[in-house]
Amino acid sequence: MKADERRSCKGSNVTATEQAELDRVLSALGAGDWSTVLDGVASAAAWLQSATPGDVGIHALTERLVRLADHSKWEVRRAVAQAAAKTLRGEFEPVLARLATDDNARVRQAAEAASLRRRDWANASALGKQHEDHINATLDDIEARFGVRGRAAVKRASEQIANTFARELYHEVVKLLSPLATSADRIVARLGDLGTSREELVHEASRMKDRVTRLRSVLDAMRVYSAPPKLSFSEESIREVIDESVTIIRDGGRQGPSIRVDVVDGLRADVCRGRLVQALTNVLANAVEAYEGLATATPIAVTAIADDERVVIKVRDHGCGMTCMGPCFPAPLVFTSVLLIPSPSSAPGRSQA
Repeated sequence: MKADERRSCKGSNVTATEQAELDRVLSALGAGDWSTVLDGVASAAAWLQSATPGDVGIHALTERLVRLADHSKWEVRRAVAQAAAKTLRGEFEPVLARLATDDNARVRQAAEAASLRRRDWANASALGKQHEDHINATLDDIEARFGVRGRAAVKRASEQIANTFARELYHEVVKLLSPLATSADRIVARLGDLGTSREELVHEASRMKDRVTRLRSVLDAMRVYSAPPKLSFSEESIREVIDESVTIIRDGGRQGPSIRVDVVDGLRADVCRGRLVQALTNVLANAVEAYEGLATATPIAVTAIADDERVVIKVRDHGCGMTCMGPCFPAPLVFTSVLLIPSPSSAPGRSQA
């Protein structure tokens, strides 16, 4: 091993054992015996796979592997391509491009497989980062409204739901893959039997195709189940939407004040009914909870009126208020929640309510 390479591997954060192992790998990569070089490439690949940015020796190992891409033995060149599949370091991009045009078919195949794996790996990492950012943004919104304890509670619940979903998916896939693997083993065994008829092979192949189709159906169903719901808009009666929300609150068994509804006859709007019912139910639930511990029984008032541009739904209660930090405020303080919905005659666009 060259002196400058050995110096580049030194560092205050590396143990004597790690340094000795790194020296051994670099020595093997520079050996004259190509079988020893192969062992060195395998060790270097494992080192790169488990390494993190800034780890000692990574630069030296990468440089040596890049040089070995021009080795006279095709086995070594293929091993370099396979090692490149285990890391996303940019130095291997031109190496794989060159090996993809190698004279040896096995080297070309290994280089193409490595390029595909690195591409999929990069895409998965990018999608994972986007997913993580989306989750953190949602948790930040929850924390801003309900505090750190609310964020932690939602995070725990969502992780439990995700784990349950993953287990169910795993079990369904395994139930289909196990017999599929058995059919593949039978085909392999029967191909070695000269007495096997064509009909038997076709039968096993048909069974495999059927299981693959079922597997795709399960995965497609899981994808549909986990996809975000699509909003469906239609012209709805606002009175019916409010009555549905009030019924949900009353059927929930909560003790609280009565709810009075005052809606203009024939009032309709283009809305996503499920989303609007959910939003209105949440507002009413908050209003009912605001009466806990209060002597007042003033009814909760729900009104809906329309103008040329929108429908306005107001929920007015005499509870303590969601921001009260001390004893509940006494009546007659009034708290009003407002939902705004574009009316059918307004400018183009859809409400998200």
